[in-house]
This record gives sequence, structure tokens and C-alpha cells, in this order.
Amino acid sequence: MDISTFFKTLSSAQGALLPSASSLWLALHLGWAIVLASGAHGLARRFVPRYEWALAWLVLLWTLLPGALSPAFWLGLAFQSPSTMTVILCLGWLLPRFGRKPASAVSCAVADARSVRLLLLPGIVLGWVLLLDTLAWFPVSVYASGFAAPAVVVTVVVAALFWLQQGTRASTLPLCVLALFVLTRLPSGNLWDALLDPWLWLALQAGWLFSAARQWRPAATRA
Repeated sequence: MDISTFFKTLSSAQGALLPSASSLWLALHLGWAIVLASGAHGLARRFVPRYEWALAWLVLLWTLLPGALSPAFWLGLAFQSPSTMTVILCLGWLLPRFGRKPASAVSCAVADARSVRLLLLPGIVLGWVLLLDTLAWFPVSVYASGFAAPAVVVTVVVAALFWLQQGTRASTLPLCVLALFVLTRLPSGNLWDALLDPWLWLALQAGWLFSAARQWRPAATRA
């Protein structure tokens, strides 16, 4: 095999490594269980604070049920699995609040907001690129490149440079996602599915709009 054939094979998506069926089931149910449990905890903390963890555990156990009894079954049919980035962000939001007082939870929320802010622009841009790719705006398939090795290598290099420059907790998130993807190939075997999903993309855009509105309002008041 000559060097050109080697690199062509390496960059091809036909020989992509895909997760096993059992791993796909685990990623689907466990991923949605963590996402739904964090959402239930957030809603309960706002309306019925006494039962926030009870509701979160109930939703988590309900989502882990097999078959059509689980909401993960129906959510998987409509939206597939949540991205690894979404699951890690939900865990990062949920775990620090376990057993903490409300004042500590507020400080955790502020820290989370500062951490996620660094990921807004790259996530929004990646989402628009993938959306335009589904509309066939590019000569090559960007999504299909997520199954090939070069996309993983380039993304790891960019994430490492970002971490070296920032040195913050948020800058380690992409590296954690990439490490889990390389080890497990979850949630689908495609790199872009591990970094972003439609719900996370919408949440990032909403967060950017709210942040821009808060910054614009004081400026308009001063004027």
C-alpha cells in the first residue's frame, strides 16, 4: 500500500468504528436519564424545593426502564441520543448541587454560566455548519467527516490548544468529550454527535441571545 492509498483509507468514513448495540442502548437510556433528571431537579427546585431530589431520582429511574415504558425509547425515536457534551454539562450542573445548601447552589450556577460562555461561539458555529451541510450547501459532507480519523485528530489538536490558552475548567470539557468518544465511540460513532446535538445548539443560541440582551439593556438605559 502506497502513502496516498494509506491516507485515503485513513480519511474514508467507510471503515468507521461504530459502538456496539448494547453500548448504543446504554448511551440512549443513561444519557436521557441524566438530562431529564437534571431538568426535573431544576423545575422542582423552582416550584417544590422540598422534593427536588426525589423527583430527579424518580425521573432517572423511570428513564432507565427497558422498552416503551421508558421516555428514552420515545425520545430516541424522535431525537436519538443526547450528545456526550450535553450529558457532561448536565452532570456538571447536577452533581455539585447534591447535598449542598441553596447559597452554594447559586455559586455553582454562576460558575457554570462562566464556564459555558466560552463554548457558546464554537458550538453555535458548528451547529450552523452542520445545518447547512444537511441542506447540501457544501461540496463535501461535513457530517460524514465525523466518522473519519482526521476530524478527530484535528479537533483534539484544536481542543488542546484551547485548553493550553485558557487553562479553565470549561476548556477541559471538549477534551473530556473527545476522550470518551475515542474510548467508546458513543453516542453514534460520529464525532459531531458527541460534541453537539440540536437541543444543545438551540440552548447555546438562546443563552447567547439572553446574554446579548442583558448587555444591551444597560447600555440603552445609560443612553
